[in-house]
Amino acid sequence: MANDPQPAKKSYFFGKGYKDLWNTVKGAWQRNTESIDKYKDNIASSKGADTNVLFIFKWILNSLAIIAVLICGSAITLILFAINIAILLIFMTVIYIGFTVAWIIDRVYLLQKKIFTACDECKGKSLIPVYICPNCEEKHTKLTPGVYGILNRTCNCGEKVPTAFFNGRHRLTAICPHCWSEGRITYLNSRGSAPICIPVVGGRSVGKTAFITAFSKDFIEKVAPAKSWEVEFYNKAKSGMFEEIKNDYQTGSTRMTERPQDINKPSSISFSFFVKGNEFKPERLVHIYDIAGEVFTDNSENEIQNQYGYCQGIALIIDPFSIPSVRYKFESELTPEDIAGIGRADINGIINSFLNKLKDITGLTDGMKISVPLAVVISKADSAGLFNELGESAVNTFMANNPGKYNNRIDVQDYLCRKFLVDNGMENFLNIINLKFKNNRFFVCSAIGHTRNKGAYQPKGIMEPMEWLFRNADSKMATSWKDTDFTKHPFALKSIEMQGD
Repeated sequence: MANDPQPAKKSYFFGKGYKDLWNTVKGAWQRNTESIDKYKDNIASSKGADTNVLFIFKWILNSLAIIAVLICGSAITLILFAINIAILLIFMTVIYIGFTVAWIIDRVYLLQKKIFTACDECKGKSLIPVYICPNCEEKHTKLTPGVYGILNRTCNCGEKVPTAFFNGRHRLTAICPHCWSEGRITYLNSRGSAPICIPVVGGRSVGKTAFITAFSKDFIEKVAPAKSWEVEFYNKAKSGMFEEIKNDYQTGSTRMTERPQDINKPSSISFSFFVKGNEFKPERLVHIYDIAGEVFTDNSENEIQNQYGYCQGIALIIDPFSIPSVRYKFESELTPEDIAGIGRADINGIINSFLNKLKDITGLTDGMKISVPLAVVISKADSAGLFNELGESAVNTFMANNPGKYNNRIDVQDYLCRKFLVDNGMENFLNIINLKFKNNRFFVCSAIGHTRNKGAYQPKGIMEPMEWLFRNADSKMATSWKDTDFTKHPFALKSIEMQGD
């Protein structure tokens, strides 16, 4: 409820009311002073002009009048002043209680519904962005119930502007306060939605963009219609991005996420869209973030990646063929295109780099665990028949050989993925994941389903990790998206070693 100067007129009782009270008191004292001066003038004019007896009579009469003004006039002035103060305080108290209650209701609603804005450019988070007057385009930085108005405030241009979410504030044009403080304008289209922010991270050529392409296309055109959800793009730029996604999906291509040459442009981009349905009040705003792998691993981003501090889930994509033992074992079965597309970044280096980013952004200390759910996704499983070790057939075989051990197929896949990494010398990586992330789960997928540029996408295993993240992020998603019975079952490295094959 900070009372920073705003381009609006303060409530009468917090602005002009003070001036009127002061002018009333000042005027009363001024009139008393004028009356005393008049009586003094009467005495002065009588001296020398009237007889001694008459002068003494006038002197006594005017002196008594002066004393009466000093005593009675001052008393009356003080009484009237006290009455005015009391009336003003009563009204101020009522108004103060009113806007305090309205402010609390507004703030509790935003927090309870997890409503905030996430800037697509600077990645800054804000609960109350800068709102623009629809008449004069003046910027209101703290458009909340307060001394400028309880439900509405009057802009300096005379326009009535709503001050609360329930009063229509979210329908105003808004800009990012962080960008504005740096001298640029970034328009926000959050419109009072509850964001679901999921960064997809990983090194160069691990398949992040293909993963996002496959998920976005299938979620918007398959999952949402099946759930009777309506999807609307964040703005025209995101709508155009989806056209590119559909084209890549159809042709089986995947484009490398570009490293921006202009330092004023963001390094990470988001594909953003609204999800609307009867169960979503307010609507959800999905942000799926992508960033060039070399920028991610080199820590050479143009902007601070603040989304890691407020996101509700993270998808870490790893290329299994970047693991030396896996590549040695399967390289002969890979096509030249697949070999050329292998991610070269060391997986341990990637996770250490990511943890350093989280430390810088969130203040994470060495002894703290990250509460944000982490989905570790082993990509490119269509290559060299890797699905035979980690996919559906492997899950079926394991469950048939271990009846009653697991009642959840996703738990089995999680176990098989962890065991695969342990068997290939990635114990340190698993230890770091278990040590730093309270809730983590491993998945396997193939975003394209085959070698790229060999036909339309045939994704496998894409929806499971994202569904798990969405359901952890949003309670309504957890009850509405029921295709898979995910249970929190993070395995420790010790348990994997104990269970063996």
